[in-house]
Amino acid sequence: MIRQPLDKALRRTLEASVVKARDIAEKAATQSLTQLSIGDAKPADYLSDKQRKLRKRLRAHGRQLGDSKDTNGQQSIHKLVTEVAYEHWHRMLFARFLEQNNLLMYDEHTSLTLADCNELVQESDVARDELERGCESGWELAGVLASKMLPQIFRIDSPVFELEFAPEHQRSLEQLVTGLALETFQAQDSLGWAYQFWQSKRKEEVNKSEVKIGADELSPVTQLFTEPYMVSFLLDNALGAWWAGQRLSESDWQQASSEQELREKASIPGVPLSYLRFVKDEQTQQWQPASGTFDAWPKQLGELKALDPCCGSGHFLVAAFLMLVPMRMQVENLTAQQAIDKVLSENLHGLELDQRCVELAAFALALEAWRYPNAGGYRALPELHLACSGISIHTAKDEWKAITAAAGKQNLTIALDWLYQTFKDAPVLGSLINPRRSHAAKIVPWEDLKQALASAFKTDEQLQKTNTGDELSQRIEAGIVAQGLAKSFELLTGQYTWVITNVPYLARGKQNDTLKDYCEANYPEGKNDLATVFLDRCLEFCVKGGTASIVLPQNWLFLTSYRKFREKLLQNDSWHLIARLGPGAFETISGEVVKAILINLSLGNAASQSADLLSNGESDSWIRGVDVSEPRTASEKAAGLLTGEVKSVAQSKQLENPDARVALEEAEECGYLSQVAKDCSGCLTSDGERFYRYSWEPKLNGLWVPLQSTVSVTEYFGGLNQVLLWEDASGALYRLAEEMKGTNHAVQNWKRGQDVWGKKGVAISSMGQLPSVLYEGTHFDNNAAVIIPKNECDLAALWCFCSSPEYNVAVRRIDQKLNVTNATLVKVPFDLEHWSKIAEEQYPNGLPQPYSNDPTQWIFHGHPCGSVIWNEETKWTTCGELRVDDSVLQVAVARLLGYRWPAELDSKMELAAEQREWVERCQELDAYSDDDGIVCLPAVRGEKAADIRLEALLQAAYGEAWTTPLKNRLLETVGGSSLNLWLRDKFFEQHCKMFQHRPFIWHIWDGLKDGFSALINYHKLDKAGLERLIYTYLGDWIRTQQSGMANGEDGAQERLAAAEALKRELEAILEGEPPYDIFVRWKSLSEQPIGWMPDLNDGVRLNIRPFLNARDVSKKDAGILRWKPNIHWKKDRGADVETAPWYTLGLEYDGKQGDRINDHHLSLAEKRKARD
Repeated sequence: MIRQPLDKALRRTLEASVVKARDIAEKAATQSLTQLSIGDAKPADYLSDKQRKLRKRLRAHGRQLGDSKDTNGQQSIHKLVTEVAYEHWHRMLFARFLEQNNLLMYDEHTSLTLADCNELVQESDVARDELERGCESGWELAGVLASKMLPQIFRIDSPVFELEFAPEHQRSLEQLVTGLALETFQAQDSLGWAYQFWQSKRKEEVNKSEVKIGADELSPVTQLFTEPYMVSFLLDNALGAWWAGQRLSESDWQQASSEQELREKASIPGVPLSYLRFVKDEQTQQWQPASGTFDAWPKQLGELKALDPCCGSGHFLVAAFLMLVPMRMQVENLTAQQAIDKVLSENLHGLELDQRCVELAAFALALEAWRYPNAGGYRALPELHLACSGISIHTAKDEWKAITAAAGKQNLTIALDWLYQTFKDAPVLGSLINPRRSHAAKIVPWEDLKQALASAFKTDEQLQKTNTGDELSQRIEAGIVAQGLAKSFELLTGQYTWVITNVPYLARGKQNDTLKDYCEANYPEGKNDLATVFLDRCLEFCVKGGTASIVLPQNWLFLTSYRKFREKLLQNDSWHLIARLGPGAFETISGEVVKAILINLSLGNAASQSADLLSNGESDSWIRGVDVSEPRTASEKAAGLLTGEVKSVAQSKQLENPDARVALEEAEECGYLSQVAKDCSGCLTSDGERFYRYSWEPKLNGLWVPLQSTVSVTEYFGGLNQVLLWEDASGALYRLAEEMKGTNHAVQNWKRGQDVWGKKGVAISSMGQLPSVLYEGTHFDNNAAVIIPKNECDLAALWCFCSSPEYNVAVRRIDQKLNVTNATLVKVPFDLEHWSKIAEEQYPNGLPQPYSNDPTQWIFHGHPCGSVIWNEETKWTTCGELRVDDSVLQVAVARLLGYRWPAELDSKMELAAEQREWVERCQELDAYSDDDGIVCLPAVRGEKAADIRLEALLQAAYGEAWTTPLKNRLLETVGGSSLNLWLRDKFFEQHCKMFQHRPFIWHIWDGLKDGFSALINYHKLDKAGLERLIYTYLGDWIRTQQSGMANGEDGAQERLAAAEALKRELEAILEGEPPYDIFVRWKSLSEQPIGWMPDLNDGVRLNIRPFLNARDVSKKDAGILRWKPNIHWKKDRGADVETAPWYTLGLEYDGKQGDRINDHHLSLAEKRKARD
């Protein structure tokens, strides 16, 4: 019987149940511990003697777990709550697993069901001990029986199980367990999923905290249960390939007609080898496993030692067990029971940082052994070679020295002393510890050091047992033992034929100093991620010719920072098979977070091994590869691994690729782009909210420079909607960079890209399909990389290549990172002659000069209906048909309010001739622009209503083309029925969305559709402008309504009340007391604006706050604005420097120093005092 992975729907049900169970169990644990006054300095008066004793034991247990005790006697209970919840839930879950597999044993021969347990509880005279007598329900008895079967997983004497949950919580947990589908308890991977789902809450907590990852955080953050198809692919193409090499004959290799035929011939009952791939030599017509036959492995399975150094809940070990048992039954003529014992005692080994995972792995292996067909069910098993690699040395350093001094040799004592700290750091280093390569091993013969360490660890364990009185830790029942330091040391120093694992993923920047320093000192080439460090360590675990079968992220195959690591592995080791999975490979991870690969590689150079039957005597070896990165779902990828083309590339040829990048395709016979062009990264400021603005926000008065950024699609010109606060390289950005000089602060890159400023090239957006635009020599940010031709004559050829789909394909062959590394962009093959010919055809007159019909770009001409396009026939820019799109009305309103685009203000800006022509035609519309930037929707102060004024401007813009049908077409594009209603109800929302939620035309109103409503040019809304709005325009409206009331007009009273309320809000903004104040976090208290004195350079986001904080007149959180733009004042990313004016402000908001707080308020008195 082949046990199947858990069905996707059942997996979701299990996840929901486990997540809910953790919440219930932790709530129950908190409640029960609180009732026992565990956290209080003194026991509650109502506690009985028995409860007081339990309280004392639980408090001691909590301190052992790491809960702190204050000097006043109070004690935290966080870790104890977590432990109690985990133990109670998992004992129930494990009992259910045992019961559903007929393995909940009353004695050696009798298995019970939950119903049986319920009956036995009623018969107190049959109870065999105090534990059974104390059971009040069948579930309790089942838990006790599970504890007896699994003493090292659930210690029978633990005070945790003497703590009772409230009945309602207990019932809820029981319902969750019994509610799980029965198939859940038969699937091969349920235990692993259950633990990952349990850990998800802690993982989320750690990720949100942004702390550096150390011992407490490492396990929950890096544990990721491996998808069953990944496990099967790696095992089938390692052990399965070796098995096929032993089992199939020469005629099989020559005569088979398909891969499936070979799989069927190699498989045996229980080992289908569904993912085993083969390749065929087209010349010799001979087959072989795609990954080779691993001829360096032992011929006898009894000699094959396998290790999972990050074994988690035992997924790889169980899968290997289920392959090895039938294989050994077949070749050694063993019974199932004999084969099981041999596989457990001779083949399988596991290490894991997390002690709970070791216990889970032990249970998972035992469960498979007990329920294996014809294996006799429950029985004592051989000792399992599993240990926790995260156990620290318990003895103090002086005691350790005393233990090691007994070795008698000075060098040996020194060596052991050196190793003390390494093993003290085991909770964060785990399986990375390699005593064989330590400094200690260099001054003492290895065998002497190994023997002395083993003795020291055993003494350490004995001291612990003596000190804790933990006699039960010496019990071994049914072989379910989580081994201690001595066993961990034995496995850490072992050498193995086969290392199989899914390594932990953790970038260097997230590691704590202990882990980071250890990786740098011992694994310098792979130090940038814990995954590559572990790949290095896995190869160290291997004997010569031994193989590592690993799941890990793919970035190291192509990132420049891993060049030395790739070179080392390509030069020294044998690469067999790579499966590139791409995004979506893990069902439990969405999006592009982890792009994984599956890889088999062996220790030692392939030239000395005969692992490839198709090498035809050549010294080089082949890397085989399957690419399933395109399919989006895990199930599609799993299918693709079986059917996708197996590609072959020469291993030595990879060293000839740029930066020795590993690609599954042979390089083209041409030069590289780097030979004709150079790439350059853009600038970093470390504080984008301070130094970047959209071009329509500040006053473009020489302080700001245009900024090239990213685009979402390839086009001639785009990504030109931002500006950078440059201040002639001598302002705030310069001062910040000077202050941080000599540090690794991001602002040190503030001038990055200056080598190419003023030159022309191509700007590449580094995400997705790598869309490109023409680069005109401006500053550019780090989200875009610029490629500049070494010879300006090659620019058109460069553009043709970079703007083509072929470019993205070429880059993605060698770099599948979500955001491509800049250095990769020119390390692709480039046929200059070919692309020059294409450039001659497409651009006989040269590349276009800057043009755009997009009003968010600073090169926009500013005309409501003007249009410039690229003419494919003439191969040059030309004036297009007058625009009739959703931007026309937006531009017209902005012009009506007196706004001018940057291209209109800069006569020296390089533009296409047609673009400049439209800029000049904008002057014809100046007569229609408002002089003070305030246009009321109703007629006020003798001015015409806004819709009438807008239509007049549009008529002037379109000239003779203006007609009523044209007006209606424009209204259709914006969903309006009339200009008046569109202005009133939809303009501002559409304006906010078009201009990135940083509106420069504000719609202020009193909340009534027939009330006061005005459009304001933000650039003209200074203190005098706001006073004019209040006392001239709104004042005139109020007087009109007062007159209307006097004349008995309908609605005049409501309009007057709404207008007067709006006036009060505007006057409050004018005054500027909280919450109507502006706060700018990079300005000192004395520089903060007093009242409505906005600095346009601070940006719309900060200056609009008083208007959004005003009393809502209609839309929630929109204040006195017609619609709420997507603006918030949460803290910004990054941390401020110590000299920042509000460096400690974060402490007032439950944060930390350096937090960039924006939603802070200051009174006028505070500001005035600072100025005095």
